[in-house]
Amino acid sequence: MAPTVAVVGGGISGLAACYHLVRAPRPPKVVLLEASGRFGGWLQSTQTPEGAVFEHGPRGVRPHGAVGAETLHMVSELGLGRDVLPVPGDHPASRNRFLFCGGALHRLPSGLGGLVRAVPPFSRALLWAGLRDLLTPAGTDPDESAHGFARRRFGPEGTGTPP
Repeated sequence: MAPTVAVVGGGISGLAACYHLVRAPRPPKVVLLEASGRFGGWLQSTQTPEGAVFEHGPRGVRPHGAVGAETLHMVSELGLGRDVLPVPGDHPASRNRFLFCGGALHRLPSGLGGLVRAVPPFSRALLWAGLRDLLTPAGTDPDESAHGFARRRFGPEGTGTPP
């Protein structure tokens, strides 16, 4: 008799875990537990009446290397290929990314200028945030939250909290 595995959470990680579990040579019985009324976790898209699409979470897949190929294979096997919108690197949507923070939509920097000068919603150049990240010692809390990690590494802005 196959063992039973419970996967807690139907976000992208939980769904991917289920996918890989059932593809094992001797797949276990898989039970997926999701508290909300929908699967996908942070993955969600909304479209305005004018046709603009807003992604509420990860916005895409980078199909490079073995991990990208495996992700695209999974998308294909699940019959989701028609739901993937390919966007070439030279398309304006690839260069124009936005972050909704503090009640406003901010265009994120796409070139070197954003590394060396402050671009809203950030109060400092991203280069300094990267250096701070490299120089920040490891946390001592054995069960650090994602919020605590981001605040320790990037300061209040890393958590979406205004400085």
